[in-house]
Amino acid sequence: MNWQFSMHLHRDFKKHHRRLYQFGIRVLIGTAIVGLTALPVRAAERVYFSYGLLERSVAVSSLEAYAEEGTVNPDLAFFLRFLDEDIRDEFRTALTTSYQISPVVVSQSFYEPMGERALGYVGNLIQTGKRQNGLYALRSALILAAAQPEGFTLLDVLRQFPTSGMRINLEVALHALRRGEAFFEETNAVIAGIEQLAQQSETEASIQPTDIPDLRQPGLFEFSQQTIVLEDTSRDRTYPVDLYLPQTNNTVPASIPVAVISHGLGSSRADFSDIAQYFATYGYAVALPEHIGSNHDLQQAVLAGRASEVFRVSEFVDRPLDISFLLDELERRNQTEWQGRLNLQRVAAAGHSFGGYTVLALAGATVDFEHLRQDCSRETFVEFLDPAVLLQCRALESSPEAMQQLTQGLKDDRVGLVIAFNPVNASIFGSNGLRQIQTPIVIGASGYDPAAPLVPEQAYSFTWLTAPERYLLLARGGAHIPQLTALINRILSPSLDQQQLDEEIALFRSNARALLLAFLQVYLADRAEYEPYLQPYHVRTLGDPPFEFSLIRSLTEEQLSEMLRQ
Repeated sequence: MNWQFSMHLHRDFKKHHRRLYQFGIRVLIGTAIVGLTALPVRAAERVYFSYGLLERSVAVSSLEAYAEEGTVNPDLAFFLRFLDEDIRDEFRTALTTSYQISPVVVSQSFYEPMGERALGYVGNLIQTGKRQNGLYALRSALILAAAQPEGFTLLDVLRQFPTSGMRINLEVALHALRRGEAFFEETNAVIAGIEQLAQQSETEASIQPTDIPDLRQPGLFEFSQQTIVLEDTSRDRTYPVDLYLPQTNNTVPASIPVAVISHGLGSSRADFSDIAQYFATYGYAVALPEHIGSNHDLQQAVLAGRASEVFRVSEFVDRPLDISFLLDELERRNQTEWQGRLNLQRVAAAGHSFGGYTVLALAGATVDFEHLRQDCSRETFVEFLDPAVLLQCRALESSPEAMQQLTQGLKDDRVGLVIAFNPVNASIFGSNGLRQIQTPIVIGASGYDPAAPLVPEQAYSFTWLTAPERYLLLARGGAHIPQLTALINRILSPSLDQQQLDEEIALFRSNARALLLAFLQVYLADRAEYEPYLQPYHVRTLGDPPFEFSLIRSLTEEQLSEMLRQ
């Protein structure tokens, strides 16, 4: 990476975060303007902006005249005088931008429980004329607007809004703006605090490039891939698993370490095939199970109208059991198919997002339903801007039998290392649940994660851990998934060359993959010579702005609180 690029990304970081927040607000409102069943009895005639007893309004016809002809009527002029010319142009463009989205997709997205709850939060901001939550009116308007074959605009949504007035609650809007500003300031402060702690823990002894192999390069082992289909009759659950196995020749150790990777909500096992192949070249057997009740196929079925929920509540139990049943099956086949060479007594369980929840449960974390109810009874999603809470709150719908299982725990003693990156976990486990983990644990966090944000979902969780061997690995410029990483970094730096950004993201993924392998080498394969890879100094030298890594092994609640006060 060149110096000018580095300086560009670090210059005026607060301004960049403000731009990212403005993008987030646009996404939120855009979702409400693209995501609604009764036919409207009338169309919205005016849009009201209210703050307590104070109120001003603008006619929808004035918005239409401005959007279509550039005409500024007196009622609209009052509002436009607060906007500079560039923002006025953006506003006019927003009114006329056409969206082509299937009404089935819109309907399914906002009838699905988590989508409905998220739209309910937007409904606190965009209300009916009688100051009621705008959830149902918005959903109706969006569905009807999306049904237009030529596409729809914001004005079309207003025309389909089923009350004579749409009310924008400015108190809610200002609270959201303030909370958003605080969210980014807090995230920045915690990132800086973690980076400072990592630097303070560095020793003078530094790793030299010639000391150990470059783990960013593939290993030397050849491997094979096969798919097996597991049938757990006790749960009436049949699901595929991809296995990546190093070829069993004389170069492969007599005891082959095993890793299992759990995908996230709406994802699939195929999303981690590159990591599985990479681990296999270093002599690991890697299993990728497909969690059929919360995967990409189910998500697509919802959008196509063939299913009603993007995941089944039973997944809170089924996901960990999928992996335990998989390990049982590998043990059964080990002697006959792999000459007993798979080491299934100490397995690495890695997971992303909802997969992070999955592997934390396998490591011994128990669900704290009292803590979860407290978080779900208040507007935690709004206060912490944490969409992951929407998913975790669904656990409260579990059956009594499932709740008992989750309270007692689903620990699998064969898990000897757990790696949870961007895990969804803080509300559902709480401090009481996470303290149960005593297995070596790595929590991976991203600085730009809007789906499972750093502060509520990983930083707090890390302070609650009591496992003797624990790590928090922070990737400053990363987001929840690669696509978001690319999108957010383009927003933060719009003049950035696309090819260069793509190259930097590829290098970032390569570095992250190497760090994950280093944990496997040390804690699964007992390769002590790789411990220098896990030193804070080396971790820091792997990254370049904006994708910098920091590694710490301790963080107290007091230290985190001090960071948040900065």
